[in-house]
Amino acid sequence: MKALVLAAALSILSPLTAMAAGAGTLTPPKSGTVKVAFVLSEGATVIDFAGPWEVFDNVMLPGHGGDMQASMPFELYTVAPTKEPIHTAGSGRPGMTIVPDYSFADAPAPDLVVVGAQRGGPGLDDWLRKVHAEHAVVMSVCTGAFKVAHAGLFDGKAATTHHAFFGGFESEFPKVKLERGRRYVQASPTVFSAGGLSSGIDLALHIVAEYYGQAVAQKTADYMEYLGTGWKTNRGVNFPVVASSHEEWSGELGPGKTVTLHIVNMSDGSLTATADGPGFTHAKADLRVVDDSADIRLEIAGHPARFAGKAGDMGDSITGTYTQDGRAVSMTFKLISRTEQ
Repeated sequence: MKALVLAAALSILSPLTAMAAGAGTLTPPKSGTVKVAFVLSEGATVIDFAGPWEVFDNVMLPGHGGDMQASMPFELYTVAPTKEPIHTAGSGRPGMTIVPDYSFADAPAPDLVVVGAQRGGPGLDDWLRKVHAEHAVVMSVCTGAFKVAHAGLFDGKAATTHHAFFGGFESEFPKVKLERGRRYVQASPTVFSAGGLSSGIDLALHIVAEYYGQAVAQKTADYMEYLGTGWKTNRGVNFPVVASSHEEWSGELGPGKTVTLHIVNMSDGSLTATADGPGFTHAKADLRVVDDSADIRLEIAGHPARFAGKAGDMGDSITGTYTQDGRAVSMTFKLISRTEQ
């Protein structure tokens, strides 16, 4: 009887062990654990790192004779610009206090890096480029995609982020192809991005499946009592894009020469704009805003124009240079009105 029970158990474990040996596209280290570095800085969104943390922390591989430590393939740690305590997001206030395990200067070489929404800090770009060059897997969650994109890891490739920031992402990173309606996107064999918040759990489970097979990932999801199927289907939600506000900006080119911008802010963070001015009306305006810098190109038939400037401290003025027909004029756009939709 015991022999029959053992044989039955082995028949179940055998295919799982085969999957655990590597059924996906990612290969675990030949010995030791998969080292996972969670990047943290001020304002880190908790679920962006805590969700994937719980996924990797709860992976259990079969076939280790009850040795729990041997069956847990992921080794987790936190890394930040310094080892000084950081505060997570906290509903407009400082959230939880976390003391990072390592700084970028002394962190162990990771096999996998998780970058959630956060403010970032000195050295992040260089560190991400370094670990990427050393073949670490890099996954962003939510607006952590902005940090990975800023380091250039998405250039010429596809990525996604939180749906409310699609427009801003496209504007800031024109070299990246934004994917909508998906829970996660694979940019290259070792670079991934997830949409907002809970999408990070789906991407983490997908990566577990890529390392150790879908059966191991499903067992992990079951243990977590996670009923989401996005990690298997990769089906996201196509959120409708609607206008959220309308702004009017006005600038003086000279006596009696006014340029007015009509800007519509969309719910995905994108902007649409037109302009009226001397000799033109309803000209299409290609508006790109990065941090406090604005670049506006006006499609005026036969006389294209460009304005480049920086926003003032109050955010209600942009001072820069208006260039048209080879002539450059200093100009300040001022916010005249703003209407919420």
